[in-house]
Amino acid sequence: MKADLIIKNGKCILMNHNKDIVHWIAVKDGKIIDIGYGEEYKSLIDINTVIKDAGGNSVIPGFIDSHFHVVLTALNIASIDLSRVKSFDEIGKMIKEAAGLNPGIHIRGIHLQVEQLMEKRFPTRTELDKYCNTSPVSLHSSDYQVSILNTCGMLYFKIPFMADGVELDEKEIPNGIFKRYANAILYSNTLKNVNDDFRKEVVANIMNKLLSYGITTLHAMEGGRMGGSVMYDPDSEFIYKYAKNYPVDMTLFYPTIDIEKIKKMGLKRIGGVIYIDGTLGERTAALTFDYGDAPGQRGIMCMAQEDINEFVLKCYKNKLQLSLFTLGDRAVEAALIAHEYAFERTGISGLRHRLEHIEIINSDQIERASKLGILFSMQPSYEAYWGAPGGMYEQRLGKYYGNSNKLREIEDKGVIICAGSDSDVTEPNPILGIHSAVNHPIKKHRLTVLEALKAYTYNGAYAIFEENNKGTLEIGKVADIVILNGDIMKINADEIINLKVVTTIKSGEILYNVGMDEKC
Repeated sequence: MKADLIIKNGKCILMNHNKDIVHWIAVKDGKIIDIGYGEEYKSLIDINTVIKDAGGNSVIPGFIDSHFHVVLTALNIASIDLSRVKSFDEIGKMIKEAAGLNPGIHIRGIHLQVEQLMEKRFPTRTELDKYCNTSPVSLHSSDYQVSILNTCGMLYFKIPFMADGVELDEKEIPNGIFKRYANAILYSNTLKNVNDDFRKEVVANIMNKLLSYGITTLHAMEGGRMGGSVMYDPDSEFIYKYAKNYPVDMTLFYPTIDIEKIKKMGLKRIGGVIYIDGTLGERTAALTFDYGDAPGQRGIMCMAQEDINEFVLKCYKNKLQLSLFTLGDRAVEAALIAHEYAFERTGISGLRHRLEHIEIINSDQIERASKLGILFSMQPSYEAYWGAPGGMYEQRLGKYYGNSNKLREIEDKGVIICAGSDSDVTEPNPILGIHSAVNHPIKKHRLTVLEALKAYTYNGAYAIFEENNKGTLEIGKVADIVILNGDIMKINADEIINLKVVTTIKSGEILYNVGMDEKC
């Protein structure tokens, strides 16, 4: 048998249990047919074989992003990026420019971080009106838990003024800032104007970007409404119908509590963005201690314990893999109590249930999760964004700063970490995630390079029951392969961020390539 493709002269990190590194990989009909050392590959070459010279650099399995908002990421490409603005004036200049280019068209800004603003608060609708009062404007916080509308936007999107989460000014009039359920209504109202043809177009537009980051598989965490139960999610429906049309594999977690709907759809998993609590940025993550910058506040719980217990038990009985949004330790505790309750009543195990985010957790909870076989879907890049001294984590956690994303302890206690970006809350770049895990601001929480790689490869496959098909570079597995421009095992830890993907291969096909191919 001759190979369709051979990758030679590489440091091929197989990511299998033997931690092997080989020199070459041969691919035929989309599968890995052989691996080896030296020049043993030559017997597999014929005139049609494509040869990729890795140049002594790392060759790894295709990256798996275990928490990715596909449609939201795609839709946001056309939005204004506010991640670097420092003041209301800077926001205003960007809004004015957008309004001038497309008069009367909805202007959408994303990634607004209140901590970076000179004013240390979100702008109100009247302040936005000074910059634009003829087009609807909606601005969204970096975690999408807060939206701000100008007056035109409030009229355009028709948010009920009595909804939970509508902020009022001193005259008891909505000031344009929307949180919780009101924010969920806004999100739903914006989706009403998006049809599947447009979704197809924008999702297609992000595929090359994902491939340039080496992403070959992602776990689609669409929709989700904090403050409201989801029965029908248009973004999830889109992924369900059209995921197979795209080169990157997508595994859907449908964010609903309607178990019968999931069974009728033939899905094996449920959840992803079923909120148990909120976020640290908005002080809605449920903590067992007061926020450092808001004494007396400990966040919110979005579901009562008895409701969580009942829902989790139903998932066990129906043998559905469940993923719950649990960011703070109080929310984690509620989820663990529910899982223990369900396990005691059913004895069912092996479903690889997941908790998403897990930013704040204690040692006892880690040990209990390990015993239950629960996986943690985590976002190491959060530390690069908010974990540095003086950053959002320190502001919110106060004296408890340093207890976020305890990757090392979680790994050591046997909980499997599958890692993702939460795109587009953070950049969908696995290299950034690996760098962040290896260079956690708190040294005792750091992973090794190999452990971080595993979180973005094998563990991501294991988390969706695909470990026998992908996640490692082994004979018989799908040829999802990434070539880097350096040796990730030898480069200094603080330089990992500088590594780039030069080639991405999906099912044996080169879909992204900044190098040259040879033919022999």
